[in-house]
Amino acid sequence: MPSIAHERSRKKLIGYAALIIAVVVVATLGLTSIYGSSSSASTGVARTVTVTRGTVQSSVSASGNTSAVSTADENFATSGTLTAVNVSVGDTVTAGEVLATIDPAQAEANLQSAEASLASAQTTLAHDQAGGTPAQQAQNQASLVSAQQQLTTDQHQLTVDQTSLQTAQSALASDQALGCPASTSTGASSGSSTSTSGGSGGVGGAVQSNATSSATSAPSVTTGSAGSTGTTTVTLSGTVNPNGGSTTYYFSYGTTTSLGSSTASADAGSGTSPVSVSTVVTGLNPNTSYLFQLVATNSAGTSTGISASFTTSQSSCVTDQNNITTYQQAVAKDQSTITAQQLTVQSAQANLQVTSATIAQDEANVSQDQVTVTADKKALAGTTLTALISGTVTAVSNSVGDTVTGSGSTTNASTGSSSASSTTGTSSGSSGSSGSSAGGTGSGASSSGGSASSGSASSGGSSSSGSSSSGSSSSSSSSSFITIQGLDNLEVVANFAESDASKIAVGQPATVTLSALSDTEVSGVVTAVSPTSSVVSNVVTYPVTVVLTNPPATVKEGMTSQVAVIVQTATNVLELPSAAITTTGSVSTVKVVDANGTQKTTPVTLGLVGTSYTEIASGLTEGQKVVEPTASVSASSGTSTSGGGFPGGGGGGFGGGAP
Repeated sequence: MPSIAHERSRKKLIGYAALIIAVVVVATLGLTSIYGSSSSASTGVARTVTVTRGTVQSSVSASGNTSAVSTADENFATSGTLTAVNVSVGDTVTAGEVLATIDPAQAEANLQSAEASLASAQTTLAHDQAGGTPAQQAQNQASLVSAQQQLTTDQHQLTVDQTSLQTAQSALASDQALGCPASTSTGASSGSSTSTSGGSGGVGGAVQSNATSSATSAPSVTTGSAGSTGTTTVTLSGTVNPNGGSTTYYFSYGTTTSLGSSTASADAGSGTSPVSVSTVVTGLNPNTSYLFQLVATNSAGTSTGISASFTTSQSSCVTDQNNITTYQQAVAKDQSTITAQQLTVQSAQANLQVTSATIAQDEANVSQDQVTVTADKKALAGTTLTALISGTVTAVSNSVGDTVTGSGSTTNASTGSSSASSTTGTSSGSSGSSGSSAGGTGSGASSSGGSASSGSASSGGSSSSGSSSSGSSSSSSSSSFITIQGLDNLEVVANFAESDASKIAVGQPATVTLSALSDTEVSGVVTAVSPTSSVVSNVVTYPVTVVLTNPPATVKEGMTSQVAVIVQTATNVLELPSAAITTTGSVSTVKVVDANGTQKTTPVTLGLVGTSYTEIASGLTEGQKVVEPTASVSASSGTSTSGGGFPGGGGGGFGGGAP
């Protein structure tokens, strides 16, 4: 038994020693490969890669779900009752296909009414452009002739009145030269009477007043007429029979029945027969009516004749001035009448040609009616609902017999839904050795032949964006009659971390990989970058829309997708797989293998750094061979990373290495 236990103990010691030796050998080889002399020869077969020229691309990644690019919410443009619904949910339709119809009777009636109104407006416009209808033109011509004739009459009357005015003005000038004599057309006298009275001054007979003897009687008096009537003078006459007594007479006169003025007494003799007597009266007022009577007196009494009247003449100058005023007024009236009649003639002439304002209004009416006809035609066409896009019917909300309102159809872009994490990665497509890596997945996919290098989500110094946020996919509008989704065109809306979203712009290329189709990679292009962020669990992200380019039929709506947007590209540059570059602190180096197989540690300056490939800005030339290490160790001088998949490699996804 002791010998067996001893044997077992000896074997354990041997095993431990072998393990220690193996660890020392491996450590020595690792340290030598990193810190060994630049002139030492390689003791084993090293994997090498060649420095080539190609294109290095940097990308940022995020996940999302595929969704339809466009959705059509189909509604009738006209209200009415459904008469036919031709599709059901799940049917595939093409753009322009008839989906449903409503009763067109009202729309047809509206169109007929609008067309009739348009025809009437067009006829009115044509007539007005021609000067009116034939009947209107005849009436307008007759009105013009009548207006012109009246204008001629008015102008003739003006001429007559102007001539009369000139005559009156000439007469005034002539009469003023003559001292304005009495007008020949004025002055009048009336009445003569005989009065014999017994002192009463009554009518008839002679009046004896204060008779001294019976042989003498009061004189007989007859008031005669006024003659030689002037403007201020008149000759009053009458007859007196003294009746045998010595008799005197005078004339009383005045503008009222009380008279008030008298002429001087004159002798009428003492005869027994009538004697004609007269007296000239002066100081009268022109154009004034007077009363007068003859009064005779003898010893037997006083007799007064019946009153008579006369009117003094008006001054010829006054008459002339009155005539001038009358004719001036007549001329002014004639001129006013002519002006009004000229306007009537102008109006009649204008009626022969319709005004431009009327034609403009007619044209406006035609235009308005044309708009109405167009709208009614559209409304009639709107009684048939057709598909705006090709796609699949996803909702039908009404059936035959229902009343629908005319709200019109619309199309809208899908908002899609996106998953949370976004990561930064790079892809290279150069020199027959290109690949792409979806950040965060840890695997690469070859896109153009050659080897594809794998790398971690934090390759090139970029870090994962962290937590996830999700949105909801756009669906059909609740107010639409029929909803169609265009499933032939798909997009992905992914939420990118703010640091990554700032690098993305519309038009940048992208690649989309699908979890359900691991062997399928679809090209795409960025079509929208939302200016509005969303914050979930203190992580800020921005939705980015990528439209898929010619996706295969196997890609369905709602599939989980990884989107990599290429944000930076360096073309025709020296490149190496990121795994061939070692970075210690801020110094990046590679091991160059010469023709003799000798390895030499060479510092390099890095340019654009990616997951699989990194740009070599300086330190190497095209065609050189470089060792691609397969192990990583830590040195006391700092962290050494071999292979660009660890933190610190390359100094960041967009920058170069240490200078």
